[in-house]
Amino acid sequence: MASQGLRASPEGIRAAKTALTDKTWSQHKLAAALGITRQPVSKFFAGESVSRSCFVQICQQLGLSWQKVAGLPEDLVFEQSGKGRFKDADLDTLVKEVRQKRQEKIQYQCNIIQMLDIPQTVKLIDIYTSINVLEEINNLQWREIDDWLKDFKSESNFNQLRTYKRERKLTGLEAVLQHSKLTILGKPGSGKTIFLKYLAIECNKGQFQPNQIPVFIRAKEFAEDAKNDSKFNLFDYISEEFLSCDVEKELTKTLLTHGKLLILLDGLDEVSIEEIEKLTIEIRSFTQIFYKNRFIISCRIAAHKYRFHGFTEVEVADFDQEQVEVFAKKWFVAVASKYKEDGQARGNLFINQLNLQENQHIRELSFTPLLLHWICLVFQGKNEFPLNQAKLYEQALNILFYKWDEVRGIKRDRIASNLTLAIKKKVISQIAAINFDTENYFLSKEKILELIADYLQKLQLQLDNEAVLKAIEVEHGLLIERSQEIYSFSHLIFQKYFTARNNVENSQAQNWEYLVSHMTEKRWREVFLLTVNMLPNADEILQLMKQKIDLLVANDERLQYFLTWLHQKSSSVYTRHKAAAIRAFYLVCVERSLHHSHRALIYISGYNLEYALVGNIAFDSDLALDEFLYSTIACFNDVEFAFERNLKDALDYAHAFAIAFNEAIELVSTSKLKQALQKLKTQLPDLDSNLERFREWWQTKGKVWGKQLRYFLIKYRNIGYDWEFNEQQKELLQKYYDVNKLLVDCLNSAADVSPTARQKIENTLLLAIADIEKLHNSNVS
Repeated sequence: MASQGLRASPEGIRAAKTALTDKTWSQHKLAAALGITRQPVSKFFAGESVSRSCFVQICQQLGLSWQKVAGLPEDLVFEQSGKGRFKDADLDTLVKEVRQKRQEKIQYQCNIIQMLDIPQTVKLIDIYTSINVLEEINNLQWREIDDWLKDFKSESNFNQLRTYKRERKLTGLEAVLQHSKLTILGKPGSGKTIFLKYLAIECNKGQFQPNQIPVFIRAKEFAEDAKNDSKFNLFDYISEEFLSCDVEKELTKTLLTHGKLLILLDGLDEVSIEEIEKLTIEIRSFTQIFYKNRFIISCRIAAHKYRFHGFTEVEVADFDQEQVEVFAKKWFVAVASKYKEDGQARGNLFINQLNLQENQHIRELSFTPLLLHWICLVFQGKNEFPLNQAKLYEQALNILFYKWDEVRGIKRDRIASNLTLAIKKKVISQIAAINFDTENYFLSKEKILELIADYLQKLQLQLDNEAVLKAIEVEHGLLIERSQEIYSFSHLIFQKYFTARNNVENSQAQNWEYLVSHMTEKRWREVFLLTVNMLPNADEILQLMKQKIDLLVANDERLQYFLTWLHQKSSSVYTRHKAAAIRAFYLVCVERSLHHSHRALIYISGYNLEYALVGNIAFDSDLALDEFLYSTIACFNDVEFAFERNLKDALDYAHAFAIAFNEAIELVSTSKLKQALQKLKTQLPDLDSNLERFREWWQTKGKVWGKQLRYFLIKYRNIGYDWEFNEQQKELLQKYYDVNKLLVDCLNSAADVSPTARQKIENTLLLAIADIEKLHNSNVS
């Protein structure tokens, strides 16, 4: 039996007209907001009979009680067709019965997921990692660039600024429990879909919202089906879903009317422009009619335009370190291994490798779940990360540019047929390079639009600049709006990648000169490595880098003299290793002996340069001996500093000095040097018996003892000189080491370097200008 219509009472009509005036709406605008024709609205205000559903929609849109407007008791509910009202006990039984009938369908829809580039399916519960959400939406907050810069101390903490420091996080489950109507926003690949599917599975099992029945709807599929059927009707869509599980339409309406459904609508951003308006009108209408139900809608944050009445909006936060580890460990068990123990071991190896300092650039990407999955996939092949960084980022960007949408069958609306992916990449490269050069990591919308306009004008493309920015933001998630009209790259490494890409696309002599001028700036390191990695041939820029490095210390006579000694000492060592690697080894030894451990400003923590040249050379006996002798000098400096400052850990430094000196003596094979060092050892008081006595001896005889040690090291090993560098020279020597390390890393990273250029650079590495000229002249002759 069809439901009877309702009429507004005279008092109800007056209240409705007042509400309409307060909203500054016309009857026509009210009809448009509801997605219905003008006729039922006119009849409503004329006091004529209107269908129950339209009557309730109109009242809810105006913020009025439909029962009061109709002059009916407040507790009146819809009658059930032919079945009367349901009691609470009957409803609970109905929920259990329907959920049981729907259980298999929900499992089919949500429990099995197809992961990017993984041929087999994976159970969602085996990979699911809980998410956090932000209660404040970043791009709705008013914050200036200065507000972000206050917390931006260095590049290393860029990724800690993924959200504003004062924003409060909730777990996803907490947010869902607190709000019956929720819009979940997030960047591409942030885990929105998996979270909604997880809720459906948990509700299906009765472990989450046990008094409700889950309905998972992919917005794209609903819109496509609705377009084919020429009707956008969520009630019919859900009814047909339930009917396929042997649930009658009348019972579906009963459940909806009493708020017994958990409706999960996923991927609003995936719906085409032609259909999105119709869909949002239908969602707005449906959620107002069946307002008692629990609704969760997901959408990419950059595509979010529509706000629904009564919905709270939250933003998915990036993974933190703990979530990265949980996901990775689950991933290697669920995806990469047949046996749990093997998967756990590989997961632990992955985490250990990811947390290494040299993999900081990869770790930066891991806070996005989609990219973390891909990083795990890359790692599993060889149990290590690839050395080719440019290829690594290119593949990650391909996922964001098209692959993630492609595998899910999503075609984004293009703002123009001539805005190709290649052009978008060039636009992004321009934005990245110009702002990285000026050390701008946070960009105003006005500045970005200006850069887009300039570049499109060069290409003679007539496009809407805002639409181009929105396409880059929505489709690829490379630029994110951190607060209102303040943008940054989603990952700093992507800004560096596109800066390097811009260098390669504009490779000219003057550009190389400009790039090389930034060699001593640490923030440019990845840009250099990526640039040489992308160049078809890197000879020109590498040779230019070498020339500039040599000129860095060319005018300092003391450092030139030091480099001459470095060459002489290294040449006296008989070894199978490259001469440049031996020079690097002794450069590090000297640097470490110059400074005590409390001075970290100019201190090299390891033998990175010679390791980059040939790997580990510590097994050579001569080098091992000299390393311990230099360590003795370094420890001597530490003890002297500790006693001068009366430090509490002076005893620890004294013990370290004694250990280094004893091990050095053990390694000495030359009898005269061994005798000399043993004689020096007898002059040292017993450290363990009386520290104060050792301190007194050090203060009165320590400096003389140290000079004797240096005398014997110079005489027998040609090491141990007190170079008496001033602070400026020490800093310059550190800078010289750093840029040489960069040059060697570029040599190792370059996709193509000619053998001639490589040999020339390596042969003259860490040489004084005079020695370089000698070598050049001998080669010419």
